Amino acid sequence: MDKKYSKEIEKLPAGHHLGVEHECFNYPTYQDYLETKSDYHFDKYRSDDDHPDINTNLKFRWKSDITKEIFPFIRENSRNVHPNSITLLHEAWWLHENEIRGLDHIGFKEIVKPKKHPTLEKIVNWFEFSGEIQPQIMEQNVGNFSYWHLDEMCGHQSGHGIKKLLRVIINLQDWQPGQFMLWGTNNIHQWKAGDCVTYDPNVPHATANASRSRRYALRITGLASDKTMQKIRKGGIISL
Repeated sequence: MDKKYSKEIEKLPAGHHLGVEHECFNYPTYQDYLETKSDYHFDKYRSDDDHPDINTNLKFRWKSDITKEIFPFIRENSRNVHPNSITLLHEAWWLHENEIRGLDHIGFKEIVKPKKHPTLEKIVNWFEFSGEIQPQIMEQNVGNFSYWHLDEMCGHQSGHGIKKLLRVIINLQDWQPGQFMLWGTNNIHQWKAGDCVTYDPNVPHATANASRSRRYALRITGLASDKTMQKIRKGGIISL
């Protein structure tokens, strides 16, 4: 009888007391599984310049020194990781298989607070989201990256597959060479502080910071109201 050590078994057998059963384990990564749930075209040679779910024509401009609201940046624990998460399990395995040993490569977050971040709070309120809103300042250190992925957003009460959520990114600093954001096949760079990207979480995206400066952005997650979508479609420059 052929006997193997546990680590030589490709998968733990069904019913094993340490095993977890989920259809995602039939795919190389959890992101491959999520892609089957998305209506995105996944054609890497197709232009997404006019994709209806990626909007870049909205810009915020402020007169105050926004850095006084960003710093000191207080890193807080993420709210979207659970100890029994299938996502966490499958992605931790993928990171291990690809010899990616650090789990802080994505970056850090600070929740927006009205007293500390009054300008950012004005931006959040301007969108007129409905229901729970999650506004966070995102810090991406030099060398940090977020690989090509779809947003599951299990930390939001209306997360993946429950209701149609919208995400907004407002850059808080001018672009620096080596920083990039990719939504679909639309490569976004050379932005100005206040330039905004809104997108459907079913559009795959990636970010990386290969510059010599940390990058800060405001990210808002929530349920879009009719007023939210009207404002986004209208676009333009919003003075604060």
